[in-house]
Amino acid sequence: MSNETIDRVALVGGTHGNELTGIYLLNKYRQFPKLLGQHSFEVELFTANHEAHRANRRYIDRDLNRSFRQADLDDDSLFGHENELAKQINQKLGPKGSSRTDMIIDLHTSTAPMGINLVLTKTDTFHLMLADYVQQRMDDVSITLEKLPDHHFLMSVAPQHVLVEIGATAQGQLRQDVFDKTEQTTQLIFKFLNEYNNHQLPQPSECIDVFEYFDVMFLPTDVNGDIAGMVHQDIQDRDFTLLRSGEPMFTLLNGDDVIYDGEDCYISFINEAAYYDEKKAFAMSRKKTFHIG
Repeated sequence: MSNETIDRVALVGGTHGNELTGIYLLNKYRQFPKLLGQHSFEVELFTANHEAHRANRRYIDRDLNRSFRQADLDDDSLFGHENELAKQINQKLGPKGSSRTDMIIDLHTSTAPMGINLVLTKTDTFHLMLADYVQQRMDDVSITLEKLPDHHFLMSVAPQHVLVEIGATAQGQLRQDVFDKTEQTTQLIFKFLNEYNNHQLPQPSECIDVFEYFDVMFLPTDVNGDIAGMVHQDIQDRDFTLLRSGEPMFTLLNGDDVIYDGEDCYISFINEAAYYDEKKAFAMSRKKTFHIG
């Protein structure tokens, strides 16, 4: 693995304004900078969407974390709060493709009991080693992958990046267990980066399991497009377990069950409150094993 030093790291919170954990971890480090620690890199504390936070909403006009495709950043005809904010953030932390920021750690929470979820967009040695490093040192860590040719995540502004997603916690709520896990995960990533910069990384695992997203399932709707049922109790809170063809996945308001008929897959973000704006019920992924190195 070529070892280019990580010199500038942005720790980002508030990409979604009602996910308070990252916002308040940044506030903690601003008030008590010694708790951030001394590192071999510069850390910028960056709150992404102040307006959405003040409104205690996920976003104002559109999801900021879906607004960073290069095509959208280059499109001057796109208006609205998050489209304009994405361009500003791209200039502050990027620009994408020649970023002044080497690494972005983007802090999120989920209303689903996801445990500690590290989201990757790349499976090169650096990112697999980072995920493995955290997984070997903390319990209940799952690795997910979303590969896109022109990625829409805020963190994609920097060449190296990871999204930390921890749940369950409600929107607009601070929970100590989720807060503490977020801080512990962040500090472990810092430790990894320090050891990476100093050529002191321990031998990684030979391989790592990653859940790669391939589709999403939507809630059942009626002829008017209104939600007509709910996630079946048998799959509720079963994040990162296998959904098999023939299992019930929804219960309709009339009491009937809707049975899953498709390839067996791993499901997560089950009944995620943040996805009700698009009527998404859960994400679907395949488990893949990647060799590290």
